[in-house]
Amino acid sequence: MSDRRRGLWLNLALVALAFGLLGWTIHANSDKIREVMATRPDPARVGLAFVFYLAALVLTFVRWYWLVRALGLPFRFRDALRLGFIGNVFNLVIPGAVGGDLVKAAFLCREQARKTQAVASMVIDRGVGLLGLFLLAGVAGLFVLGEASGPVRGLIGLAWLAVVAGVAGLTILFTPALYRPLEGLVRGRGRFEAVFHEMVALASAYRSRVGMVITATALALVSHAVFVLAFTLVDHALYPASAPSLGRHLVIVPLVLFTTAVPLPFGALGLSEIASGALFDLVQFPNGAVAMMGYRVITYLGAALSALFYVANAGQVKQLRRDAESIEHELEEGSIGSEEGEPAPA
Repeated sequence: MSDRRRGLWLNLALVALAFGLLGWTIHANSDKIREVMATRPDPARVGLAFVFYLAALVLTFVRWYWLVRALGLPFRFRDALRLGFIGNVFNLVIPGAVGGDLVKAAFLCREQARKTQAVASMVIDRGVGLLGLFLLAGVAGLFVLGEASGPVRGLIGLAWLAVVAGVAGLTILFTPALYRPLEGLVRGRGRFEAVFHEMVALASAYRSRVGMVITATALALVSHAVFVLAFTLVDHALYPASAPSLGRHLVIVPLVLFTTAVPLPFGALGLSEIASGALFDLVQFPNGAVAMMGYRVITYLGAALSALFYVANAGQVKQLRRDAESIEHELEEGSIGSEEGEPAPA
């Protein structure tokens, strides 16, 4: 079976799994969904939630733009916005291995002379984004720790554990003195060694720009806080009398949003709803799955707006998708840092 055919069958299986999980979640919460529809959600709060969601989405594009410009690469903000919205379509609408990050990296690789720096902006942007997400949950958790139940305290501890792991990972990447002992651990281990050298090459692009990475992490924390605010507004639009406070949302929702990074189609459709239901049960709110469905509507409205950018640049997007597939292959082979003029560390 060819790689293309195998990829097609895998994508079909993942789409079926996503819709299966969503169908099961809808069936399990059918009574709650009917109650929400009967009471008619507050349209003003839903509209405001959409505004906050778009603002947070644009902040993520700003973060990536700053990370690219910090490398001294020529890059226009309008291109960052356009590519950000196009990437949003790939993340939420188009099933397949190629995600929005790879599409954005493909554009930079076509425009810039050094592919490693272009891909580094994508990798660091994703890394600080996840770090900001857990940092938000951890910091918010400190403010509700006194009234939190045992399971919620466990979630707060998990968030801080992820923060420590993320900071440790970045510290290792930006500290060349730590490379040698790690290199000994992966030497001769094929793919692990290739990935290690690839990460060293990518990290070198930002080694002298640690301040920018810290600033990007702070911006990630702010953007995720605005995403949580949008989620909270949707929740209060659906359940004005029983929805949890913003403080509890700031602890729970970042962990819900983390599940959307799982490589299932349409933003981990179905899985995030199940996770939201389980996590909100920890704060005695039984409608977390329905709240996530409401927030999902907001994200798909944003995807519909993003699709306008996709359609307006359809010709370029087709080529970018092919380039993104090539970059994905190079990442898998560990050869991004080895193109001419960019030797991978020995």
